[in-house]
Amino acid sequence: MRGAVRAQRSPCQAWRIDKLPCTALMHHFPLCRRTVSSQQRAGVAHAEAGRPPGHATLQCLHHLPDLRTSIHAYQPPAAEGRDIDAVLTAQLRSVNTQLTSTTDSIVPMQFVMALRQRFPRFAEMQNGAYMQQDADECLRGLLTSLATTLPGSSESSNRVDELFGYRLKSSLKCLECDEEPPQESEELTRVLMCHLGTQTEPVSHITQGVQLSLKEHIEKNSPVLGRNAQYEKTSTLESLPPYLIVQFARFGYKGANEWAGTSAAKVKLTRKCAFTHTFDILECASDDLKKKLSVGRLRKKEVEDAELERLKKALDKSAKDEDVEMKPVEDAAAAAAVGVEELDTGYYQLVGIISHKGRTADGGHYVGWTLHKKADGKDLKDDQWVLFDDDEVSFVSWKDMTGMSTDLCGGKADTQIAYINIYKKVTVAADPGQSLGAASSTEKEEDVKMEAGYS
Repeated sequence: MRGAVRAQRSPCQAWRIDKLPCTALMHHFPLCRRTVSSQQRAGVAHAEAGRPPGHATLQCLHHLPDLRTSIHAYQPPAAEGRDIDAVLTAQLRSVNTQLTSTTDSIVPMQFVMALRQRFPRFAEMQNGAYMQQDADECLRGLLTSLATTLPGSSESSNRVDELFGYRLKSSLKCLECDEEPPQESEELTRVLMCHLGTQTEPVSHITQGVQLSLKEHIEKNSPVLGRNAQYEKTSTLESLPPYLIVQFARFGYKGANEWAGTSAAKVKLTRKCAFTHTFDILECASDDLKKKLSVGRLRKKEVEDAELERLKKALDKSAKDEDVEMKPVEDAAAAAAVGVEELDTGYYQLVGIISHKGRTADGGHYVGWTLHKKADGKDLKDDQWVLFDDDEVSFVSWKDMTGMSTDLCGGKADTQIAYINIYKKVTVAADPGQSLGAASSTEKEEDVKMEAGYS
């Protein structure tokens, strides 16, 4: 059967995925099962050793409502104008539709074939089996394809960059020549790195690791000195995406050691890098963006203070046996529905994780985690997540994900460790009835400014 999969195909036939033999793929890609019960999710039956990272990536992307809606609305062009990106997007739409609606098992063979045709590296084989590939490459590859097929809100934009893209502003300064002016640049990117430091100077928290990744030293030719020189590149975020992807730089290469008799190989950094279910991007923002975020943070504090005051009054009335309607304030989604302006706060909520267990990216096992329910302090004391581990799907609490036996923050070599975190932006509705800060005390305003990094 594998011979049929490995058969050579001419470029003109590459996009005709639906006409190619695909029986062997049943042994190399997960079977997906979906039930309509709110307490059940699609499972993934594992293949032999060398499991592909695609199922964990699919699960996390599938549970992002904004992206899922855009994929569902995609209409592929006619067959004569359809390229491999269009085919891959159409197959992803088909998978998402079945994961959402059916209770029967499905085999996403056509999607896998399109993925391997679009990115040949995922078709590499070793000892008669498909090789393990990097989940980061799978995620980036899917976003690259979707960016060419999913239109944005304007003719010059695409949906992927509207959801995941952010502007990164950089300054490149020569450290050996003060006379050389800094070089300023700006680029649109989709993934924010989190470096883990060194053995002598390890990174202990995700914020520290992200900040480290935004400052690097490089060597390049200096036009003033006429030779190679050392430069420092400093970057800041100029905008915030609705969904922020943070990748932990856990994989690298270890050179060959002739004395020890070892060859070059991929290695994995398992050191602990703490993160919580929220992430504050403020310290990584540009000065202009910080000013905008200070407005949203002030408004967020006003809303939270008003909610606390409302609850206090409700409890006082309840103590007097009066009927009280415990109605919470409008959340951001409800406010957006009626056209109220949304303000960025710089805060993000963790909604998805792709983790890896194993020593190198060439082996081991990827699983996906998605946020199911937020803790409400009453019936649910802790955030509830869904773990997609092949065909085993289970509900787990946040404390179990970062506890003694399993700690996705790292530190243990042979357990699942977070590799890619996906965050959703936290916004707050602007108050259309008054200027921001009007109801706040001077002390409250100063607290927010100090939090934003202003004196």
